[in-house]
Amino acid sequence: MIELELILFGALIMLFSAFVKGISGFGTAIFAVPLLVAFVFLPSEARVIVVSLNLFLNIFILSRENSLTKANVSEISTLMIPGFIFAIATGFFLGTVDDTLFRIILGSLLVLTAFNKFFDFPYKITHVRRYYPTVGSLSGILNTLIGVGGIPILIFLSNTPYEKARFRRTLMLFFLAINTGSVLTFAVHGAYRADLLIYILAFVPFVLLGSLLGMALVPRINNLNFNRIVAVLLLIMGISNLFNIL
Repeated sequence: MIELELILFGALIMLFSAFVKGISGFGTAIFAVPLLVAFVFLPSEARVIVVSLNLFLNIFILSRENSLTKANVSEISTLMIPGFIFAIATGFFLGTVDDTLFRIILGSLLVLTAFNKFFDFPYKITHVRRYYPTVGSLSGILNTLIGVGGIPILIFLSNTPYEKARFRRTLMLFFLAINTGSVLTFAVHGAYRADLLIYILAFVPFVLLGSLLGMALVPRINNLNFNRIVAVLLLIMGISNLFNIL
């Protein structure tokens, strides 16, 4: 059953999450999944909605920025291909993640990400491409299971020497791969109920607006302050998810 209140509240969450993604290249899933689960949808519903909208946003932003090129894809193919494969293969385990386990995994990952951004660990990864298959596979698994596959790749890239533009482009292209794999998996396993499709369509204008606002503000954002605000929000949501299981 479609409820107007759920559409309105969910739309605001997706607007905010898409705004963060427009600025940084990430954030849709990290913010939207815990907020939607806390206030609006079941975990199994939230991951389908967010991953589907995230795929749409990936295509939209990459197209506007002309980043979806053969050269850019080839550069990180060993990251994208394992992520895509494992996002599909993990579909066979969708039924094994109950609400409690979902919150434990999600809460732990959010707290880990928050600490990584808070302390800005000085450790830098060398030979970055050597770790692409491992990071890609782990992110693909988490993307299908809980809808938040961006956390491992985000932490990984945060400790590489990649400049802002390359960091953002790599995230967007990788998300395109794993979200495509997860959407195919959800479709094969019958996760797209009629009501969820309606919610997804209703949220599309809001994620478009949020991403456009975020992209417009990219040149004006102080990265240090932005990262601190993001870290605080992630920590709050992570702790909230963990305490909800106690």
